[in-house]
Amino acid sequence: MLKRSLGVLVVLGMAFAALPGCGDSDSGEEGGTGAAPPLGRGGMGPIIGVGGSVGSSGAGGKSSFDGGTAPLTDDQFELIQNDSCAGWVAEGESVPSLLQLVVDVSSSMSARAPGTNESKWEVTRDALLEAVVGVNGSGLPASVSVGLLFYPNKRAEVRETPQDISACVDTDARVPIALLGPENGSHRERIREAIEDAELEQSTPTHDAYRHALEEAVLPASFDGEKFMLLITDGAPTVALGCSNPAGRIQDVDPDPIVDEIRRAAEAGVKTFLIGSPGSEPNRDWMSYAAVLGGTAPPGCDVDGPDYCHMDMTTAPNFSAALRAGLSEIVGLVSPCRFAFAEPPNNQEIDAGKINVVLSNGGQHTLVIRDDQGDCSEGWQLAGGNEVLLCPDTCERVQSDPSMTVTLAFGCRSYTEPPIIE
Repeated sequence: MLKRSLGVLVVLGMAFAALPGCGDSDSGEEGGTGAAPPLGRGGMGPIIGVGGSVGSSGAGGKSSFDGGTAPLTDDQFELIQNDSCAGWVAEGESVPSLLQLVVDVSSSMSARAPGTNESKWEVTRDALLEAVVGVNGSGLPASVSVGLLFYPNKRAEVRETPQDISACVDTDARVPIALLGPENGSHRERIREAIEDAELEQSTPTHDAYRHALEEAVLPASFDGEKFMLLITDGAPTVALGCSNPAGRIQDVDPDPIVDEIRRAAEAGVKTFLIGSPGSEPNRDWMSYAAVLGGTAPPGCDVDGPDYCHMDMTTAPNFSAALRAGLSEIVGLVSPCRFAFAEPPNNQEIDAGKINVVLSNGGQHTLVIRDDQGDCSEGWQLAGGNEVLLCPDTCERVQSDPSMTVTLAFGCRSYTEPPIIE
């Protein structure tokens, strides 16, 4: 796995479920991590609240962890480290990531977005500029590799029989995958220009666009981290693979081959997020199922709805707010402020319900408090049951300081405030 460019050191103080707890009593609960991730979710997972540990309210097992940070003395930091049942120190690496965007710019995106005075494309354009590039927002971190393909982005020529993809997708306008880089960097600027220059045209050749991005960009990328794709669409595919349609004209086609393509990507280690913009109501079933196969379905979702497994924006009263929230969640999941649990020795199991996180720099230590409530700015969350995800403000603090170290202490009580030294 690639080493974090910021030089962050993760110090692991680990204890395992098979060993007795140290420094805290048995809560008498299972200590599980909530609903298990659906098929294909793997370790990436959504944010999961963990009951049965210190910080639980005891009322229905609902966690009271609400994030934040607090300064620690040297003695308090030492106590947290020594409170772990088995000490183990290793040079850590955050989880590097690659994100390939495949975005529908068919003519239907010119319709007004619910809850706004803008078109669906104007909302999508501005949200992408904010979430990815950093226009009026922080954007993706410099260390994330990003590629971009809009479709069709040209006037399509559709025939009854398959033809070259160039007939219905402007592949020349695809932005190759590269490190996003710093603010005002060349690749970030290239992504910005592509978003601003995208053109709305008739036809929705989703299968051609997704397969092209997968086979020509994502799979060949030399990359040791996690690979993600994001498909955003507002309607049914109207062009089958090979820029074709049996009717010889633009009309709805079977989406099942797209679902199979997303399954194939997952089998190759590529997870796919799907966002269904307003207008995609008839496509919720296949998009929901594709999210399960693509490894990005949240726990407790239902393929058949109403809690669909993809990011369904069709019922949101304000599309702009919903899309920004969805993209923010995706940005958090693909950002390098995710730390995978190291493989425990002797085939023991880590108790994911008992974790402490501390930032250290120049002899100063800060306790990072767990957040199980949802959106957070300071703190950390458990992602998928086997990764620590730093909240945005905490993440920014780590990214901005190459000398910052992150200590993960596993196995004993999770503190909601600095421990008391007796």
